[in-house]
Amino acid sequence: MSRRRQLEKQEEVRNTILEVARSIISQEGVQGLSIRKITSELDYSPAIVYHYFKNKSEIIESIVSEGYGRIIAAARAVKINDTHPEKELKEMFTNYIRAALESPEEYKAIMLNPDPSILKRTALLERGISEKSPTMQLLGSNIQRGIDVGKYQACDPELTAQIIWTSTFGLLIKLMLESEVSSDQVERLIERHLEIVLNGINLRKEGEMIT
Repeated sequence: MSRRRQLEKQEEVRNTILEVARSIISQEGVQGLSIRKITSELDYSPAIVYHYFKNKSEIIESIVSEGYGRIIAAARAVKINDTHPEKELKEMFTNYIRAALESPEEYKAIMLNPDPSILKRTALLERGISEKSPTMQLLGSNIQRGIDVGKYQACDPELTAQIIWTSTFGLLIKLMLESEVSSDQVERLIERHLEIVLNGINLRKEGEMIT
């Protein structure tokens, strides 16, 4: 077997292990994951799994990093709009919500888990979190630019980003739990949610009413 094919094979095995782990997490939560269950599902020996991952925690770390990374990448794909940061923010959150809704069980299993090893990746409410969290850096940057160009009200960018994110998180979780809601209603809810978010931070002229 060529060196290239060997590396490809190793990557295939690693991805297979992660896919099975994601499936178990989706069905049973993070606490239900074990090396034994992975090996039983794949008919692998434990040694094969341990060749790719030191332990269960490293598997979870990889899933959180790659899974949440895909969602953040969807938000980061939005082009910076210095003239209209509010349009950028709306598109960013629309992408984020849709990407999360593509993997609802995995998202819930990870984002609703209080395990310290997971929270170090997903925690967003600590003061000063912008120094560690790409998500908060992304939102905080948008809010600060919006303030600088006179589009948003003066505010604490990090605190505002935290509140916007948590309100969006609440909508996401309800959409995932109430999975029978029609696609049309899902779009209406997302649209109205983002309208309210933007109305809350946009700089308004004197006497202008909130809609």
